[in-house]
Amino acid sequence: FTGQTMGTGYTISIINQSNKIVDVQLLQHQVDSLLIEVNNIFSNYIDSSEINNINRHLSTKSMNISPEMAEVMGTAIMIYELSGGKFDITIKPLMDIWGFGEDYDTSQFPSDKLIKKTKEYVGFEKLLLKNNTLKKSNKLIQIDLNAIAKGWGVDKISEFIHKRGFNRYMVEIGGEISVSGKNKYNKNWGIGIPIPEYLQSELYTIINLSNLSVATSGSYNNFFNFEDVNYSHIIDPESGYPIKHDLVSATVVTKSCAFADAIATTVMVMGFNEGLNWIQTLPDVECLLIGRSEDGNYTTGKSDGFNY
Repeated sequence: FTGQTMGTGYTISIINQSNKIVDVQLLQHQVDSLLIEVNNIFSNYIDSSEINNINRHLSTKSMNISPEMAEVMGTAIMIYELSGGKFDITIKPLMDIWGFGEDYDTSQFPSDKLIKKTKEYVGFEKLLLKNNTLKKSNKLIQIDLNAIAKGWGVDKISEFIHKRGFNRYMVEIGGEISVSGKNKYNKNWGIGIPIPEYLQSELYTIINLSNLSVATSGSYNNFFNFEDVNYSHIIDPESGYPIKHDLVSATVVTKSCAFADAIATTVMVMGFNEGLNWIQTLPDVECLLIGRSEDGNYTTGKSDGFNY
């Protein structure tokens, strides 16, 4: 079944190999309820969401957060540390000044001075996460979880389906995917990796997975052009500027979809060679990178264990 959530669509396929009757409507209702809960925690577009309440909390006093928020932030901290600061959920103020926030407006180019000033309240080390409490060392810190929340939503739905006794399924939210067992043809699930072109519907390749998650991040479907230069919506938290390099798409395969989601974004920030070298150091994480050379041709990079 399919539906809408987190500002995008979702698709769930379940293979019911036992002959038990499944109330599909009830199952879809339960999934939708679960996704509404996820949205109410992580969506920057829902005024009353937990993340918006955290962002409105202009104080350095400790605040209580939900176990779900604490769990996602814990994963985000781990990837921040693993990546040497290249994955940073406090990037929202930079996203906003570049026009990639909720009020999407890329008509102006921020000055170096504004970027430098904004960077003063960007940096995960300025947050203190302790059990289910969060403390900002700078009250202007703002959080954006878009690079991890969809993947986390996929993990939660997968967990829910598994607990219902199904072990052959595919869950997809906005291109982030988790699969379990075999598909209806009793083969691994085929996942299409799109050609990294805006509005291009052809596939670059198909990978076949079982009991794994996959996420793709790209610089090709969200950018603006200013004086004949394309600027990506993916911003390097260290420089404060959008990325400008030869990597156009990063597909990451690992167990957890939240992890895959965040790592794919991190690799995009790092670029082709640095990203590939970094993935090689991570256990049980594989990647397929697509770069574009000066002459416009695609180049492919794969981690050693990417054999799907």
